Amino acid sequence: MSDSTSSDKQLNMGAACFRCRGFRHACDRRKPSCSRCYRRGICCVYPEAAPTLKNLQQATETLGDRIQKFSDKLKTDDTSQPPSAPDSVMSTFSDNDDQDTMSEKNGPKKRLRAYSKVASTSSFSVYPCTKCYKDLQQCDLTLPNCSRCEANNFECTFKKNEPKANHVSQVLTTMNKVMDQWQDSIDRVAREFAQKTRELSSKANCMLKPIIPPPTAWRINSTKKGLSIESNVNSYHDLSTMVDQVKQTVTMTPKIENNERKGSTAPSTPHLMDEPMIEFDDTSSIHTASGFAIWDQWSHSTHAMPQDYPIDISQELTDNLVELYFRTPCCSSIRLPIIDATDFLLRYRDPDPAKRPSTVLIYAVCAMSARNAFQLHVWSKRPSFGAPQYNMGKALSVAYCLRGREQLADCFDEATFDHCQAAFLLSYCNYQNGYPSVIYFYEWIAYTMALQLGLYDEGRALTRYETMLVWCIYYCNAWYKSLQGSNNGNANGVSQCKPKCALPSVLDRPDQSLFEREGVEPNESVVDYYVWNTWVYLIKLQVLRDQSIAKLVSYQMNGRLDANLPQDLLGMQETLKEFHQSLSTEWQSPHLDDTDNKHQACSSTDSSETYHVDLKSFSQYCINFVSLHYSINQIILYQAFVPMGRLPSSPISIQCLETCLNAASNISQISELMVQDCHVPLVGFLFASIIYRKLLSYSNEHYYELGKFALLRSVETSKASINFKYDFEMARTLVCVMERDIQSVILRRSSSCFIDSSVDGSPSPSPPPNYNPLSQAIKEW
Repeated sequence: MSDSTSSDKQLNMGAACFRCRGFRHACDRRKPSCSRCYRRGICCVYPEAAPTLKNLQQATETLGDRIQKFSDKLKTDDTSQPPSAPDSVMSTFSDNDDQDTMSEKNGPKKRLRAYSKVASTSSFSVYPCTKCYKDLQQCDLTLPNCSRCEANNFECTFKKNEPKANHVSQVLTTMNKVMDQWQDSIDRVAREFAQKTRELSSKANCMLKPIIPPPTAWRINSTKKGLSIESNVNSYHDLSTMVDQVKQTVTMTPKIENNERKGSTAPSTPHLMDEPMIEFDDTSSIHTASGFAIWDQWSHSTHAMPQDYPIDISQELTDNLVELYFRTPCCSSIRLPIIDATDFLLRYRDPDPAKRPSTVLIYAVCAMSARNAFQLHVWSKRPSFGAPQYNMGKALSVAYCLRGREQLADCFDEATFDHCQAAFLLSYCNYQNGYPSVIYFYEWIAYTMALQLGLYDEGRALTRYETMLVWCIYYCNAWYKSLQGSNNGNANGVSQCKPKCALPSVLDRPDQSLFEREGVEPNESVVDYYVWNTWVYLIKLQVLRDQSIAKLVSYQMNGRLDANLPQDLLGMQETLKEFHQSLSTEWQSPHLDDTDNKHQACSSTDSSETYHVDLKSFSQYCINFVSLHYSINQIILYQAFVPMGRLPSSPISIQCLETCLNAASNISQISELMVQDCHVPLVGFLFASIIYRKLLSYSNEHYYELGKFALLRSVETSKASINFKYDFEMARTLVCVMERDIQSVILRRSSSCFIDSSVDGSPSPSPPPNYNPLSQAIKEW
């Protein structure tokens, strides 16, 4: 036994390998390859295999030769020649080889020569001088005399001697500085060249832009003989253009008999409406910051993704987070219901390692559980002196995300259902933690694995959770694309990863006798019923929303009205009504009046830490969640018929405005009820703000005050939410964008009021200094 122990120690002695030291991982120091590098198939190098000083010196000479060749290629001035230098000089650029001016006509080559003189390597040597080498002193390698010899009047000569470690370090540092200077010089030239190219392109576009003739002017006059049209047409082409304009502007109604209108027997005549039956907005309002196309402003992360996190992950912590995930559906499954809780827990507790869930999936579950459930139901319950307000859940979530990223890198090419679920969960966790730049990579990995698993094959029968996974991938991807305001040229929807399988089926409601008896804990099937059906309805609404947004965005990109667009949107409105009518009675009406009996959906006792679901609160939350998203769909479809800048006048537009106001009010009321729930969909305020912004554009003071009050109230509600407090789903960035837009709108309206108040022709008074209309409006409110 002692012999084997000593042999293991002999095998593991020495320093850690370079890779483990670089990543700060524990290294078992096995030879010839440690376990970590062996598992990954990476070449394992130990410090004793490091290159010698001689090898490093040869490497620096090779680098010097490459720099010299690079500089020779960049030289364009034949009159400037590099100075002759001894062999000890690492070559190159003449510091006086650029006397040209930086005029525009000289182009980028001249500018490059001007920058090249600051990146010269002709003023230092690879080898230390003889004096510094002999005295074992630091040499700055400056030619023709180093600083130390020049200061002490020593004879300074450079010869090839075997260098010391400090000399190699000095020359490498100097070379790096030179290469940094070169890189900076090249980058500046590239930026100038790109800017010049953009300017020339802009000028060319202006020169080649076709001149669009003004539309044909025409007017309809009412005479005793009927209606007459006056126009300035001069050719058949102008006449054809005018006719097309008339067709797009004027609507002909069916013949109306005069005896039906006036009770007379006069002959019937066609009636030409002076104003269209349908008022269709230009939909420009949907692309404001208060509209839904704000992803580019919203998705900017304020900090970079960390590479490591100083948190130890223990098995006990992992076990507790896994248990917490499936005990708190208000934080976990209501966000992404893609994991079968019963199956996962059975596999997780199985003593056979081969049957357990994959490690990357376990880490992804823990990352999501730590971000929400741990923060809200564990950490925030600590006493005040225990810093409960600290966002400890995010710290734990990021640590597990980093572990999951490392595990996913090892199993990237192994497409399994566990790995696909894990990649998608990690995408959402990074979105929760405020790193939107990486969510597309994980989403793409999940989508690619699903393709490899055949989950997008036509005719394949999928299991319940396979179906839910592919539709959730589509749901999130469609949301990102919708918030970008782009349809990628797809007329059927903004998302390109729409599954070919049928939508998930709705579950039947369980028998209420299971939980109506006093003292009986509601079983998991009841909670699963509400979570599952919530997401089935959300996915159906997203499919309808995807089609309507694609229509509106396509119209915005084309810049001209599609004659069929209003009728298509009206047809989509009927489809949305049919969806709502197909819901059961329980799901059709939101719960807006139960404020006195409002409780958290999940709670626990301090003694046992046993979490239970308050079924009444949770069911009301799920129903309100679906109702809020239904109101979002209503606003998208109906707001296009609500004009911007003027009050609606046609019956259809008035009715659409009423529907939009009811939908926006529903979103606001539901969000206020959810403000302390575990998940508050603040994105609903983006769509309610579309309607409130239109109210602000009306000259009627009543509508303006109503719109301003509702916008300010939405900001205050958002700031009071749990999402904003702990910055779930980048809520703080979203509220900041909303608040900045509201402030600019109120400022513009206030400025116009200052202008309108000037009635005597004198210059209008300026707003007071440091005037903040948003703060002032909040105080008045």
